[in-house]
Amino acid sequence: MTASSRSEAGASKPRKQLAMPPQPLYGPGAERLPLRDADCASPGAMIAARTFIIGMTLALTVAFAWALSQALALRVDNGTTVHYAFLAVSTIGFCWMAFGAANAMVGAYVVMSGRRGDTVELAPPSTTLCERTALLFPIYHEDSNAVAATIRELVDDLERHGILANFSVFVLSDSQDNGYRDSEVRKFGDLSEALKHRVTLIYRNRERNIAKKAGNIAEWVTRWGHDFAHFVVFDADSRMSAVTLSRLVSTMQLCSDTALIQTVPALQGSQTIFGRLQEFASSLSGRLAASGFAAWQGASGNYWGHNAIIRTRAFAACAGLPILPGNAPFGGHIQSHDFVEAALLRRAGWRVALVTSLDGSYEGAPQSLVDLAVRDRRWMQGNLQHGAVLPADGLHPVSRLHLAMGIASYLSSALWATMITLGLLLIWQEQERTLTYFANQKTLFPVWPTFDPQVGLRLLAATLLIVFMPKLIGLGVAAATMLRRGLGFRDFRNLLAIWCIELIFSTLLAPVFMVLHMKSLVEIMIGRDSGWRSQNRETSQLDWRTALRFHRLHVAVGLILTACAAALSWHALLWLSPVAVGLVVSPIVSVVTSMPACPDSPLMLATNRMMPSRG
Repeated sequence: MTASSRSEAGASKPRKQLAMPPQPLYGPGAERLPLRDADCASPGAMIAARTFIIGMTLALTVAFAWALSQALALRVDNGTTVHYAFLAVSTIGFCWMAFGAANAMVGAYVVMSGRRGDTVELAPPSTTLCERTALLFPIYHEDSNAVAATIRELVDDLERHGILANFSVFVLSDSQDNGYRDSEVRKFGDLSEALKHRVTLIYRNRERNIAKKAGNIAEWVTRWGHDFAHFVVFDADSRMSAVTLSRLVSTMQLCSDTALIQTVPALQGSQTIFGRLQEFASSLSGRLAASGFAAWQGASGNYWGHNAIIRTRAFAACAGLPILPGNAPFGGHIQSHDFVEAALLRRAGWRVALVTSLDGSYEGAPQSLVDLAVRDRRWMQGNLQHGAVLPADGLHPVSRLHLAMGIASYLSSALWATMITLGLLLIWQEQERTLTYFANQKTLFPVWPTFDPQVGLRLLAATLLIVFMPKLIGLGVAAATMLRRGLGFRDFRNLLAIWCIELIFSTLLAPVFMVLHMKSLVEIMIGRDSGWRSQNRETSQLDWRTALRFHRLHVAVGLILTACAAALSWHALLWLSPVAVGLVVSPIVSVVTSMPACPDSPLMLATNRMMPSRG
C-alpha cells in the first residue's frame, strides 16, 4: 500500500454529504415531531410499571427513614446536627438502592411472565431487507487482528443468511500512534482486498481525533451517511449475529417513527476469573435490569454507545452535539455522548427503543479490576459532565431521568463515604458529649437517651435485603429457569456456589470503587481531565508490584478506618469491618481474580451454560 493511501483503504468517493448541525441545548433546534409515548405494550402496563417503581421506592425509603430515626432515638432535645445529617445522607443513599430493587422486581415479572421486554414491535424474521445499512467499527489503538477477525466472522455469518448485499463495513480509526496506524493500514487493506468480491470494506484514519468517538461517528455521518438508511455501531470487542442484525434492520424499515434501537449485549469471551465473575453477574441481573427499564421508559429509551442500530437521517438532523462552555473536564466536547444523543433524538420526537428479547448481541468485559478502573474513570467524568445538559430545553422527563441516574451512579459513592464519616463522628460524639438528662420543665424523672438495638438490627437486616435484592431476584429467576429446563440438583448447587462467590467478590470490591470514585471526583473537581486512554482487552495477570501500587490508597484508607473504628468501640469496628476488609485485601483480590480461569472449572462451565446461543 502506498503512502498516499495510508489513511484510507477500499474507499470510493461518496456522492453527497449529509449535514449534521450541532443542536443547541436552549432555544429552537431541529424540527421536532410530536412526542408520543409509543410502546408495543399497552399504555396501562407502562403506567402500572412506573406507578409500582415510584410507589415501592418511596414506601421503602419512608420506612427506612422512620426506622433509622427510631434506632437513633431522635427527639427534639436529643438530636444533633450530626444525627440529622446522618439520617438525611443515609436516606438518600437508601433511596437509590430501593429504586434498583424495585426495578429488578419489575424486570423479574416481565421475564417470568413470558412478556417481551421490548419498547418497539420487532418485525417478523421473514421480513425482506430492502435498505442499506453500514456496520461501523470505531477503533482507537486496538488490536487490528482481533477487530479484523470479528469483521470476517460477521461477514461470513451475513453471507450464510443471504443478506450480505445489504451491508457495508467501515473501520473508523482514531489511532494517533504511527505503529497502530501502520498495522491497521496493512491489516484492513489486506482484509478489504480479500473481501472485495463479497462486501465493501472501507478503512479510514482521522489525522486529528477531534471530539473522540462522537466526532469519529459524526465525521462518517456527514461523509458517507447519505448512502445508508441506518448504521450499527460496534465496539472493538462487541459482536452481533446476522439474525439479530436482520431483525433490527427490518424493524427500522417498518417503524418509521423509530430513530434508535438499543440491544442488551451479553458479556462474553472473558478468560480471567474477574471477567467470568462479571459475566456471571451480568447473566443473572443484567437482563432483569434492562427488562425493568423497558417496562417503564416507553419510547424514551437510552443509548449505550454500541450494539445499537440508528436511523442515519434522524441522527444527522437531531443528534449533533454542542460544545459545552468552558474547558474539560466539565466543558468542551461531550465525552459520554450516547446518553445525550438519545435525549436529543427523543426531544425531536423520535422513538428511542430498547429490545431485551433478542439474543445475539455481545461485548467483552474488562479482564481485571485495574482495566475496569481505567474505563470507569472516563465514564465518571463523562457522566458528571451531563449536569450541564440536564436543564436543556425540551428534554423528555424520562431522558432527564436517564441523565440524572448516570450522575447518581457515581455520586452515590460520595454519599456512602459521607455516611461512613458521619457514622464515625456520631459514635465519637455520643461517647464524648455531655448529655442533658433533665428537660427544661420540672420533672421527677430524667429523660435518658435511648437506642433501640432491636430496631437497629431489624433495620440492618432489611437494608441488606434491599441492597442484595437484585442479586437475590436474579438467583431466583435463574433457578426457576433451570427447573423449567429440567436441570438437576447438581446444576443448582453449582449455581448457588458461584452466586455466593460472586456475592463475596462484589462485596469486597464495593468499598474499593467507593474510594476510586472519591479519588476521581476530587480529580475532576480540581480540573484534571481523564484524557483518552486505550482500553486493555487482552488477558494478562497482574503482578504483585502493579497491584500494590494501584491499591496503595485503598489499603491506607482501610487501615485508617480500622484504627479509627477500633479507637471508638468494637461496635464501630464491627460496623465498618466489611468496608475495611475489602480495602485492605484489595491487592490480593486484584491479583487472584486476574488469573486465568480454568477451562473446566465450575465458573467457566456455569457461565458457558448460562450464555445465550450465538445463533
